[in-house]
Amino acid sequence: MHDYIPRNDVDFNLWQANLVDITDSQLTAWGINADDFTKLLAAQTTWNTAFADANIVKDRSGAEVKAKDDARAAYETELREFYMEWLANNHRVSNKDRERMMVTVKSDSRTPVPKPLTAPKGTVDFSTRLQHTLHWVDADTPTRKAKPAGVHGCEIWSKIDGPAPVEPSDLVYVATSTRASYTTIFEGKTVGKTVWYWLRWVNMRGEFGPWSRTFSATVAG
Repeated sequence: MHDYIPRNDVDFNLWQANLVDITDSQLTAWGINADDFTKLLAAQTTWNTAFADANIVKDRSGAEVKAKDDARAAYETELREFYMEWLANNHRVSNKDRERMMVTVKSDSRTPVPKPLTAPKGTVDFSTRLQHTLHWVDADTPTRKAKPAGVHGCEIWSKIDGPAPVEPSDLVYVATSTRASYTTIFEGKTVGKTVWYWLRWVNMRGEFGPWSRTFSATVAG
C-alpha cells in the first residue's frame, strides 16, 4: 500500500500542516482526546523549528540537518500513532475528510467494526490522597494490555458512597479513555468514602460491550 506520508521534506511540511489544521478545527466533532492532540502539537513545534533552521542555506550546519531529520522521525511516529488512534477508523471522520487530509482512504466495503463482546477488568490504585488511578485489561485476556479488536476506548462510570450500585442508573458517567488507565481527583469532602466503578468497552461506531464486575476503593485523605 502506498504510504500517505510524503517523502520530500517540503511536501511533508505542507502535508502535516494541512492535516493538523483540519484536525484542530474538528477536535470536538470527531471526539479527539485533547491530550493526544497536544502531544502531536508538541512534536509539530519541534519539527517546525528544526525544519526552519535546516532550511537557512547560509551557515547551515550538519548538526542542524541531523536535528531536522531526528525531529521528522519523531514527528512521523506521533503522526502515525495519532492517525491510527483517531483518524483511520473513527466513524465520525468521513472519507471526504480523509481525502482533504491526504491520508489513506479505506474502501467502504471493509469488514464492519465488531460490537465488543467482552468486558474490561478494573483495579484501582488509591495510594495517593484524594486520587484514584484506574487500570484495566480485557477480562478474556488479562495478561495483555491491548484493547480488543475494534474497541475505541473504555467507558468509566462511578457511584460515590452508599451501597454498591445494582443497575446503570445508580452510576454517573465519568469519562471515556482510549488508554489503559485514568486518574480521577476528588474533593476533600469525599475522604473516607467508597467509590464504586463499572467499566465497559465502546467501539468506533459507539456500540457498547457488557459491563465489568463492580470494583471499588476508598478515597484516602
